[in-house]
Amino acid sequence: MRADHDILVEIPGVKPPTIRVLDASTLEAIWDSVRFLPMSRSQLQILERRFTGPCAERDVIRHLAGNPALVFPVGEYEVRISWANPTEEPA
Repeated sequence: MRADHDILVEIPGVKPPTIRVLDASTLEAIWDSVRFLPMSRSQLQILERRFTGPCAERDVIRHLAGNPALVFPVGEYEVRISWANPTEEPA
């Protein structure tokens, strides 16, 4: 598995779709975009771990290897992550 693929990140109602390289700084930027949105404390802790934890990149790659998108609920919003070019096979 490689983490040097472009992903499409969207937070409907907060941020328009953008293409970024999947790496730790991208996941941290997503976390910075959502961490102040209203949500429960437990949801905040779960999302912090998913976006900044030691296996965050690997977990996103693993999920996208078998699913078209990864969707995280964030209060009344959601974060959608998918491969930017789904016709390309991730290595």
